[in-house]
Amino acid sequence: MQQPSLPAQASAFRRVDSDHGVQWWSSAWRLLFHRSAAGVWIGTCLIALLMYFVLHVFELLVHIVANIGVFVLAGGLMIAAHKTHEGTPPVFGDLFAGFGPTLSPLVIAGALLTVAMLVIEGAAFVAGVGSLIGAFYGALSGNLPLFAGLSLFTLLVALVALLLLVPIGMAAWLAPALITLQKQPPVEALKASFSACWANLGPLTVYGLLWIAFTIVSMFTLFLLLLVLGPPLLALSTYAAYSDLFEASTLTPGPSAAVAAEGS
Repeated sequence: MQQPSLPAQASAFRRVDSDHGVQWWSSAWRLLFHRSAAGVWIGTCLIALLMYFVLHVFELLVHIVANIGVFVLAGGLMIAAHKTHEGTPPVFGDLFAGFGPTLSPLVIAGALLTVAMLVIEGAAFVAGVGSLIGAFYGALSGNLPLFAGLSLFTLLVALVALLLLVPIGMAAWLAPALITLQKQPPVEALKASFSACWANLGPLTVYGLLWIAFTIVSMFTLFLLLLVLGPPLLALSTYAAYSDLFEASTLTPGPSAAVAAEGS
C-alpha cells in the first residue's frame, strides 16, 4: 500500500495567554466524560501502561523498543482524542491506530528522542559515577573538602541532566499529534512541538503546576486517582493543547454520530 506523502513545511502555531494552561485541563475533563467515553479512555490508557511496564522488565534493547512503542501508541491516543472531539465514541482499538500510515514517521521521531535521552543519561551516568567514586575515596582518606566538592558536583550533574531532558520533553509532547493528524515529517514535528512549547512557556508552566497539584491530591487516594484518571487526562489535555496552539480551537466536544444523523 502506498504511503501518503507528508508535507515538508512545519506547522504554524500561535502564542496564547497563560490561562490556556487551565483550559487544556478543563477541555480534557469534558472530553473524558463526553458520551460515556470515560470507561474506554481509562481502559485504553491502562492497557498502554501495562504494555509499557511489561516491556521495561527486559534489557536495554527492549527498553529502547518500549520507548519508541509508547510514542507510536501516543499517536493512536491522539487519533482517539480527535474522534472524541468530533463526537465519535472511541474504541479500544484506537490505541493501535498509530500502526497505520503514520507508523514510519512515529517510529523515526521516537527513535530520535530515545537516542537523545540515552546520550544525556549516559553522559550523566559516567560523570556521576566518576564523581561518586572520587567522593568515596575522599571520605575514606579523610579529605572532607574533596568529599564535599565531588558530592556537590554529583548533584550538579543530575540537575544539568534533568534540565537537558526538558527540551526533549517539549519536542516530544505535541509531535505525535502533529504526525498523525497533520501528517508532518518526524523532524519537522519535533521542531514544531518544541517551538510551540518554547513560545508558550506561560500556559505550559500553569499546565505543569496543575498537574503537580493533581498529583499531590491523588496522594490522599494512595495515587489511585492518578493511576485511573491521570493517563487519559494527560492524553486528552495534550490533544487540547495541540488543537489550541496549532488549530486555534478551544475544544467543545461535538455531538455523537447518532445525534448528528438525527439532526440532518
